[in-house]
Amino acid sequence: MPALPPPHVLQHAIETRFVCHRCGHCCKGDGLVQFGPLEADRMADHLGLSRRQFLKQFALRVEDDQWILRDRFVQDARTAGRREQWCIFLERDADGRYGCRVNPAKPDQCGSFPAQWRNPDSLQTCVGLRRLLADLKAEPAAPKAP
Repeated sequence: MPALPPPHVLQHAIETRFVCHRCGHCCKGDGLVQFGPLEADRMADHLGLSRRQFLKQFALRVEDDQWILRDRFVQDARTAGRREQWCIFLERDADGRYGCRVNPAKPDQCGSFPAQWRNPDSLQTCVGLRRLLADLKAEPAAPKAP
């Protein structure tokens, strides 16, 4: 596998050129989505629930005014029989693309992917990041200063 671009080049490209392809990999696997009261209210409002109802159904409390989203486990023909861990709000449409049930109100942590955080394997699993890396590797190298 060719070398990655320098970290600052990769980070700038992610911040300015990343395009989500709705592959869902950012919302699958082991990971915690932490959020606070404002985000809880935003998601609850989006779903037409009170904060209390929302937290009871979709979250686990980790400390005062901090929660994590529950996960769900999926095993069906589309996962080839494997049991996969998904965010509770990850949904797959008929075309096989993924989306977030609370996308307009999603937690800040989710909205900051991949510029502020990535899973250790995101560069291999995320379709948008893989395509961006391929584009970066195909671009001619910048000339070096004399």
